Amino acid sequence: MRTLRRTLRQFGHDALLITHPPHVRYLTGFTGSNGWLLLRRGSAVFLTDPRYREQAALEVTCATVRVISGQTFTAALGEMKLARFLNSMGFEADHLPFTIVGNLKNMLRPLRLRPLSGMVEKLREIKTADEITAVRKAIRISEQAFRDTLPSLCPGVTETAIAVELSMRQRQLGADGDAFPPIVLFGKRSSLVHGQPCNTRLPRRGPVLIDFGCRVNGYGSDITRTLHVGRPTAAFRNAYDIVAEAQRIGCSSVRAGIPTDELDHRVRKHIREAGLGTYFEHGLGHGIGLEMHEAPLLSWRNTASLESGQLITIEPGVYLPGTFGIRIEDDLLVRENGATILTTLTRKLQVL
Repeated sequence: MRTLRRTLRQFGHDALLITHPPHVRYLTGFTGSNGWLLLRRGSAVFLTDPRYREQAALEVTCATVRVISGQTFTAALGEMKLARFLNSMGFEADHLPFTIVGNLKNMLRPLRLRPLSGMVEKLREIKTADEITAVRKAIRISEQAFRDTLPSLCPGVTETAIAVELSMRQRQLGADGDAFPPIVLFGKRSSLVHGQPCNTRLPRRGPVLIDFGCRVNGYGSDITRTLHVGRPTAAFRNAYDIVAEAQRIGCSSVRAGIPTDELDHRVRKHIREAGLGTYFEHGLGHGIGLEMHEAPLLSWRNTASLESGQLITIEPGVYLPGTFGIRIEDDLLVRENGATILTTLTRKLQVL
């Protein structure tokens, strides 16, 4: 929080209100679902409700804990008479609802509220050793759960059954839970980029796309593999080879200092020159950590450069509507002169 306090001084604010749950957890260690952090230059106050009285006392050691009962956090801040000793307070404009901002303005007048963006997000981009360890453990659990689930991919099994089994195995292996609801898609449904599993049954011949991850101490893994049941068609195998090579190009190009749009361009160029550029419409990847889609965004829309210590995904894909989809996704740790690929599952086409 020292960096945030320096930022407050830099922008001339007296306080900062943190309300986004992942940011609250990052700064305080609080793992509950309801808490606000009021950060001032010389002190910090954490607000929560009676459900978390004991938990907050155990987890939050960097701030004074105030348990708010019978009123909203907004009203509680109003009663603190902050305008007596503060002139302005920044708030997380990207995360605080408009109605709450309006209520805060009314409660805290004449204190000036200033919308701020990206302050905590920037801090979270560079991961500590403990954060990297948590993600590594999440990856190991997800990979083992995936291997243990593969024998269940027999003709007739449903997408939902595989998704449930994968989730269960991750929990049994020590995960906090899923990082996100697993995506399990069979046959032509694999072209749905973020389709959700249903009661579609696995055919005797066809593709299987599985996008999955779990959390350990709040930090998540994010992995995608595309398999094939029975003999693949020539078109599928050709497309798979194109995506696999594009993914290899992406992983081998990662290093601190490379602009994210350039990285995206290198991968997209290979897919485009192979004739499938029309079918790759999403970004190349994203940061991972307490959230599954956090900074940095790896896309043609982002010109920021990668930095050592970031955790990212590389996940090119092609999706031919009503035919098949292919995506290969790995988790990487950015280093000065390259990257460490943290995932170990094979990227070769697995035919079941």
